[in-house]
Amino acid sequence: MALVTAAVEPNHELVAFTNGPHRSMYSARGIGSGISSIAISPRSRLDHVVKAVSDLPFGGTDCALPMLWAAENKVPVDVFCVYTDSETWAGDIHPVQALRAYRHKMGIGAKLVVIGMVSNGFSIAAPDDGGMLDVAGFDTATPSVISRFAADFATQARSAG
Repeated sequence: MALVTAAVEPNHELVAFTNGPHRSMYSARGIGSGISSIAISPRSRLDHVVKAVSDLPFGGTDCALPMLWAAENKVPVDVFCVYTDSETWAGDIHPVQALRAYRHKMGIGAKLVVIGMVSNGFSIAAPDDGGMLDVAGFDTATPSVISRFAADFATQARSAG
């Protein structure tokens, strides 16, 4: 999915949940949780990507970290996509709160999509927020569902402007 994203989205930032350099200051239990940038380009080979990802020092999955990192670094994001095995929240700030704080700070109606490859009964999205989407499992229709969800952002932004 990182390769597909890099190929179709000219402006993207790929990060992984790790014990990496951007440690979570939000983990009260001391679980190793942070994010690290991943250097993947549209020209990367699949074997390079698998090796790069396999060598990462994985940590807890704190789905709030992408929004917190983007807000702290003033990175404009229209859609956050989080791919996870099944773990979704290892931090002290819920991803819904992090997304709302990001929207407020940046003035961007950013969306959040969380794709859990295995369903553990997770729910991140706030039921009253049309800018959040939970996906459980993954099949060939998933990328187009995400694309349509993201495209709605672009349509809304053009209508508002």
